[in-house]
Amino acid sequence: MTAGITTDETRDEITARERALGRLSFAFMLDQAALGVGELSTIDSILVMAINQANIQPLTREPLARIRHGRMETPAPDARRRPVSVNAVAASLRLPFETVRRRVRRLEALGACVSADGGIIVPETFLVSPGYVQGVAESHRLLRAFYYDASAQGLVEPLPRSAYPPEPAIPVRAAARLLSDYVLRTTDELLVRVEDLVSAVVLLAILGGETRTTNVARIAKRLRMPMETARRHVLELTEKDCCVRSAKGVSVPPEMLERPEWRGFLRDNAANVQRLFAGLSERGVIEAWSRLAPPLPADDAKGLRASPAGA
Repeated sequence: MTAGITTDETRDEITARERALGRLSFAFMLDQAALGVGELSTIDSILVMAINQANIQPLTREPLARIRHGRMETPAPDARRRPVSVNAVAASLRLPFETVRRRVRRLEALGACVSADGGIIVPETFLVSPGYVQGVAESHRLLRAFYYDASAQGLVEPLPRSAYPPEPAIPVRAAARLLSDYVLRTTDELLVRVEDLVSAVVLLAILGGETRTTNVARIAKRLRMPMETARRHVLELTEKDCCVRSAKGVSVPPEMLERPEWRGFLRDNAANVQRLFAGLSERGVIEAWSRLAPPLPADDAKGLRASPAGA
């Protein structure tokens, strides 16, 4: 069994759909990771995402709350947010408690988190701040392009009908919550395999790069992290046999993706992508796109930048 990436599930080959969804989704995930949340770093953005999802989890079981707080201008108020402990966040992201505690203190100073009832929440003030709203709008544009690109390539399986009546505006915040679920699930799939959040994000930068081979400088710039941090985690990934370094740079070559552990990851990824699209359809987001959204710009209509990994 290869060190680093592990799974008990095997299959004789990667399907064409799984491979194609891998190319699209890795590029999409890298764009999301690089975009961040409200101008925060990639790792802090994932922390805020995990905290916010835990805060609103009870509301996702209330259809009226999903409608009421689905639009960009109507986030759930602080009083309806369930505080989550630092320990729970650390466990969910497989991070040391002290690392999360230190980052949360910094996020509190930035106004991205506040302490409440023995836990932490992402406050409404941060969720309506200009930087956050602008980031969500760009993230939503990328999400829409990702869906239409996958659909145009015949990669989307049948979706459920919307369970919600047509709304006068696209439920952008509802879409953001579904996207956050997908990002956190995919991050967890990587964490199972590489056991470190920063390494998982660096591996994503390798998989989702614009060219099959990338380098430490590109990774550091894309993820807005120190060069030495990127270099150290690339080395760790190489030692775990999760990627290959050569004179040209670092890559996950096609033959590595044929290993059983990678086949399982690509299969899980395809299932997670389909789950994302099904959630968007059930919530009425895709219906709203078709009814209310303007045509995609020419650059978006051509599809997302496709990752060459496994091409």
